[in-house]
Amino acid sequence: MRFVNFRAAVACPSTVCHRSTTSFSLILGKSFTTSTAKLQSGVKKKPVKTTGRLSDLPSVKLDKEGQPVKPLEAWTETIIPTKASARRGQSRSTPPVPVTLANDHPAHLEEKIGADDPSRNEQDDLRQAIEAGIIPNTPLAREVYLNWKRFPDCILLTRVGKFYESYFEPARQLASILSIKLAFKRYGEGLFPFAGFPVVRLDKYLKILVQDLGHTVVLVEEYDTEGSVAHTGKKLVGPVGPKERRVYRVVTPGTMVDEGWLNNDESRYLLAIAIVRPQRSDRKYQGNEPEDGTLGLSLAYTDASTGEFFTKDTTLAQMEDELARIAPREVVLDQSLKQEWQEQAADTLARTQTTSPLTNLFSLLQVVGVHVSFADPYQSPALLSNPGPLVEIPHPDLNAESMAIALLRHHLQYALRESMPAMSEPNRQLSSAYMQIDAPTLQALEIRHALRPGGLTATGDNRSISPISTRGTLLSVVSKTVTSSGHRLLIRTLTGPSTSLAVINARLTLVQAFVDRDELRGELRDALQDMEDVMRIIQRFRGQRGDGRDIWDVGRWTRTVHRLLESVKEELRLHQRVSSTSSHLLHEGVIRLIEFVESFRPLLGLADKIEGSIDETAILYGSAGYESESEDEAEGQYMAGDELLANAETDAKETKKERAARERQEKEDSAWWILPSFSSELQNRHDELAALKEQRMKLQSDLIKRFGTDSLTLEKGMRYGYHVQMNKNDAEKVTKARSLDSIGGTKGKTAYFAFGPWSALGAKTEIAVETLANAQRRASRDLRDLVVEHAQTIQWNAELVDELDLSMSFAQNAVEMNWVRPILDDSNGLHIQAGRHPSVESSLLSSSRLFTPNSTHMTPSSQLHIITGPNQGGKSTLLRQTAVIAILAQSGSFVPAEKAEMGVVDRVFSRVGARDDLWRDRSTFMLEMVETAGILKHATNKSLIIMDEIGRGTTLQAGISIAYATLDHILRHIGCRTLFATHYHELGTMLGYHDGKKSKQVGNGGESAAGRDGVVFWCTDVDEVDGAFSYSYRLRPGINHDSHAIKAARLAGMPETFLQVAEDTLSRLQSTGKYDFVPSHSRLLTEEFQSDQESKRQSKPNLF
Repeated sequence: MRFVNFRAAVACPSTVCHRSTTSFSLILGKSFTTSTAKLQSGVKKKPVKTTGRLSDLPSVKLDKEGQPVKPLEAWTETIIPTKASARRGQSRSTPPVPVTLANDHPAHLEEKIGADDPSRNEQDDLRQAIEAGIIPNTPLAREVYLNWKRFPDCILLTRVGKFYESYFEPARQLASILSIKLAFKRYGEGLFPFAGFPVVRLDKYLKILVQDLGHTVVLVEEYDTEGSVAHTGKKLVGPVGPKERRVYRVVTPGTMVDEGWLNNDESRYLLAIAIVRPQRSDRKYQGNEPEDGTLGLSLAYTDASTGEFFTKDTTLAQMEDELARIAPREVVLDQSLKQEWQEQAADTLARTQTTSPLTNLFSLLQVVGVHVSFADPYQSPALLSNPGPLVEIPHPDLNAESMAIALLRHHLQYALRESMPAMSEPNRQLSSAYMQIDAPTLQALEIRHALRPGGLTATGDNRSISPISTRGTLLSVVSKTVTSSGHRLLIRTLTGPSTSLAVINARLTLVQAFVDRDELRGELRDALQDMEDVMRIIQRFRGQRGDGRDIWDVGRWTRTVHRLLESVKEELRLHQRVSSTSSHLLHEGVIRLIEFVESFRPLLGLADKIEGSIDETAILYGSAGYESESEDEAEGQYMAGDELLANAETDAKETKKERAARERQEKEDSAWWILPSFSSELQNRHDELAALKEQRMKLQSDLIKRFGTDSLTLEKGMRYGYHVQMNKNDAEKVTKARSLDSIGGTKGKTAYFAFGPWSALGAKTEIAVETLANAQRRASRDLRDLVVEHAQTIQWNAELVDELDLSMSFAQNAVEMNWVRPILDDSNGLHIQAGRHPSVESSLLSSSRLFTPNSTHMTPSSQLHIITGPNQGGKSTLLRQTAVIAILAQSGSFVPAEKAEMGVVDRVFSRVGARDDLWRDRSTFMLEMVETAGILKHATNKSLIIMDEIGRGTTLQAGISIAYATLDHILRHIGCRTLFATHYHELGTMLGYHDGKKSKQVGNGGESAAGRDGVVFWCTDVDEVDGAFSYSYRLRPGINHDSHAIKAARLAGMPETFLQVAEDTLSRLQSTGKYDFVPSHSRLLTEEFQSDQESKRQSKPNLF
């Protein structure tokens, strides 16, 4: 049987047509005849006839773009026959303007424009664009234009081979944003702009476009004939063949799932807000609006990358606090509100003059800076993967929570499309089950982000104007978790501690168990460091994504969990042998560990199945993680780690050619990462491929023996395809061999030959490889589906692993920083002995300084503490450390103190610091009043309030009046635990304090200065020796009438002239109590006074 080269013609639309050729081999048999011709300037040449088999002809007709030609559509009155525009002899340099535009993929239209006939409107727009010269008349141009019009406010990226490209006017925008080159392509008489970048840079540019700049990006991917995405990253995962393009994803800040640059330590929540309206039958917002603050809202939020899903009911008054706690990356609202949102966003005046609940919600979202999208809660979006009829939800059946869930689900469907993962049942959160920490408190206590001036902390992604630091935050100090999911649980816990004594004590007991077992804690933490973020993998599987390494990681995760449990069980068996000498706490810890271990659900069967189905060597070899922009570079990087294991003696015996062959074979073997034993189909395909490889070796051996050419090898290359290769000396032995046809040049040390049997065997091998690849893809889907079947069990165990990581993190803090276990109950008391602020103490220790601890004792008869003292004397630190200790205790952590007992706190409020909110027209004083009003409205007798300097920013009398009214309201109407720091010493007299009044007994036998019922007075002071001073930072009973403000000013570096005037003015005011006019020629400026002050300063020793 003989082989020839068949040349297939490719059409070219230019005036001078050179029919380009592509060569491939055909086995001669049942023949057909075709011809190729070369046309130039109208001159015809004699055709060349070639013979081949009819079975080798293409099964479908291809157009000039190499795409399959679609069947003709049914005739309709809206289609007008295309008129011939090119007559004989007429130049074809200018493409004809078509009268008819056939839809390439009529079943795949989505987001169609128009009311009566969306398809007709799109075709009309497309026809007009071509006639106006906006786009060329090509299939790709028509696809791009339609997607451009369907997503007008988005950045459109179309996959073309190894590039993502943008065309026409959007290309100018993309080039400007990314600072990439803008190029032009000529078609007919027009120049059309385009810009693009390689596929491997997608993550880089998505980060810039979506996360940094807040754009929405539409990805149009290529699909193979089976309907699967043809490419993932730079790798082709679908069979080679014609591709079609359609929208794969709409990337928004809240729907990013597996981008490589995402921070896995933080959740990326997508939040849907549904408004509870008085008239549910009408979707348009109507009258009868409730008062601002009482407007009901239903929240549904999820992290699409992990599957976390929560719902909660709240009000507009609490919405700012919820945004601070959830920190969403994107918010979804009802589509019916879009016009009002756009009108308010465009009208700056409306933001400050309108006061309706809806506009207040919009203003809040705008000031937070979060990305806002819209969805229809009653109708799912029209998608490519779901071209059937849309499902409408009956309006009466949709309550507020269901509407929020529908908004969330429909937006995810719109963004993720066919990769949309299945959503589990939501975790419904009740406000009473968690400590409520409002937005100002989260900011003032620096729980998650460091305090920064100037209003709210932005929760969106556009933070380039004022970066937010996490250094010095409570989170940064207490985080000792070793897994990403454990860190996310820590964030949720610190921003919403539990109010359930059962939940709190269960975690405290588990923490105590690990505090008492250093070796077990160290062993488990080491094992956790190697565990993958399994729920992110599960979400990829649910969205029909994920590769073999992900499957392998699920198996390793499951096996590691089993080893963790075995380690705990071994510790429990050891405890049983020494149980007679154990204390009560040790026994309590053992019971809690037993309960914890028994909570896990069995998954060993899944681990066994995965480990028995996957070749570990192939998986690890094929997942080195390198990305390159060229195949040659990728080829060289495959063995980048070999140098570590290099053996000089072995490598010296291996030639360069042998090493290249070995590496090529290892790379080929790594492609088959599922073991043949997984299924009979896979085993048969592997056997077929192995038989073909054996035939190749036998054929090569026979040729060597036949011709006596030891250097002969059967090879495959990009240049010559399947060929025979040998050195020049051996080539002289086969010059008369009729079965070997010499190909290529005659120069060089290597000769190349075409050999029919090897070409035929190579073609069979390629078919076998593709068949095996398809079988492995099906096996991979089966393994992913198997994992998804166990998703609920995996999620259950994953949550327990996160709890384990968090508890051991708290235990590590307790051991390293000498924290103690708090005691909690249902009382309204609070007793902290020698408490410390964790963040401040950590900062001081880094500079070899010690923190001065202080105690706080609150009872029903002393629940309001008035604290006075010098500026910079530690009052604010005491306030904050008390609130932080309460948050840590209810998070289930040990606390920085010698002893801590407290009743459960339902809410923590703070009013500290001076800042303004100009965006919402709030001055420093107005913002202080707004926050104070919120505290007085929402605090209960179970709350904890810390207030610093209420009433400043106005006149002395008005400030004292506001401060007193605040304290009086708390005492008479709330009765909660309150710490109130102030410089208004007059408040002491107004609240019944007098110097020398009998002290009140407090906890642990201590005393405090008493006043009105429920009020006690504490102060800090300075220590002075020979004119020098230092802050004591330690509380004592009573009121300090001296703020020592000028001493703080001296430490701040104020000029000497300033200090002179300040000291003299203060002395005169304290002695006379009058604010008299001070002339410029006063004693303050005389030489005598200056000389006197200079001598006094020289006599003062340095500060200590």
